[in-house]
Amino acid sequence: MTNPLIYIANSKDESPIGITVAELNTDDGTLSIVQEVTDISECHYLNFHPNGKFLSATTTDNNYEVVMFAVDDHTGHLSLINRLPAEGTSPAYVYVDKSGKNVLMVNYAAIGGRGNIRIYPINEHGELQAHTTMIEHDGSSVNQDRQQESHPHMIVTTPDNRFAVVPDLGTDKIYLYALDTESGTLSLHTTLDLHAGAGPRHVAFHPTLQRMYIINELDSTMVTYDYDDDTWTHRDTRSTLPDDFDGESFCADVHVHPNGKFLYGSNRGHDSIVIYRLDDNGIPSEVVGHESTRGHWPRAFMLDNNGDFLIVGNRREDNLAVFKIDSETGLLSHTQTMNLPAPITFKMFG
Repeated sequence: MTNPLIYIANSKDESPIGITVAELNTDDGTLSIVQEVTDISECHYLNFHPNGKFLSATTTDNNYEVVMFAVDDHTGHLSLINRLPAEGTSPAYVYVDKSGKNVLMVNYAAIGGRGNIRIYPINEHGELQAHTTMIEHDGSSVNQDRQQESHPHMIVTTPDNRFAVVPDLGTDKIYLYALDTESGTLSLHTTLDLHAGAGPRHVAFHPTLQRMYIINELDSTMVTYDYDDDTWTHRDTRSTLPDDFDGESFCADVHVHPNGKFLYGSNRGHDSIVIYRLDDNGIPSEVVGHESTRGHWPRAFMLDNNGDFLIVGNRREDNLAVFKIDSETGLLSHTQTMNLPAPITFKMFG
C-alpha cells in the first residue's frame, strides 16, 4: 500500500515555505518531505476539497488571501490555481463544504478589530470566484484583553452539511448557520451560549453519534453537546489540564479518534495533548493522560484516517512530533520529532 501524504501549513514569517508535503511511513511512524511549496508563505490553514483534486489555504504573506491549489493525481504535489483577497488581517480557518461548491473562511480579525465570515464559490476547475457572503458578529464578553469584539476562529459544516458551525472566541458563542450550497449563502439558525470567558476555538464531531465537542481557548475546557434534528443540548464541561498545573495555558485544537472511543485536545503552555476516554454515549468519562508534545506551543494536530498516528506541530519550537496511537487505551508513543518552520496545521485527504 502506498504511504499517505500529509499536508502541513507553515507559518514562520521569515521562511519562504508556506506548505510542506510529507509522506507518512506507516511502518515506523516517521515523515519524510516530498515537496516544499513556496507559492505562498505564512500559511495559516488548509483543507481539501471533497474530491481530493484541490486544496484550499489561507495566507498572510504580503496580502491576506484565500488560495486554491491543484493536487497532482500521481505525485500529490501542489500547483497554484488562483488567489483572492481574504478581506481580513488574520484568515484563521478555511473549509470546503461537503458539496464541493464553496470555500468557507473566517477571519479572526480585520481592520477595525472584529473578524468576519466569507464564502467563495468554486468552479469546476477549482478556481475561487468572488465572494457571495460576508457576515460580522456583534457582541463581546468578559475577557478585556481577548473578548472586546467578535473573533470567529473556525468554520466547518455538520456531518450532514446542513449547518455551518462557527465558534466565536470573542463572544463566547457557537453560531449555527443554515447553509445554502447553491447560492453560497448562510442564514442564522441558532446560537449556543457558552460560559463567560470560555473563548470557544474549535469543534469536532463524533464519528457515529450526534455529539459535538468544543475546545475553549481561554479557560482550557472541553464542552460536549448532543444534537437531535434542530435541538442542541449541553452535556458536559471539564478541564483539559492536570489538577496540579498552575501555569498559563491556552487550548487550540480538538479531534475524535475514528473508533469513537477517545477524544484529544491540545494545550499551549502546558504543551500537551489531553486524552479523554469516551463512554458509550460519547461523553468524556475520564482523562487517560496528558502526553508531552516534545516542544512548545502545540497549535493544531491531526489523526490519520485509520487512527494509527497523531501528528502535532510545536509552533514556537519549529518542530512537529509524530506519535503511534494505541487503539485500546488511547495512549500515545513517540516515534519522531522533525524540524519544520512553524508547523501549525496538518491534513491528509480522505
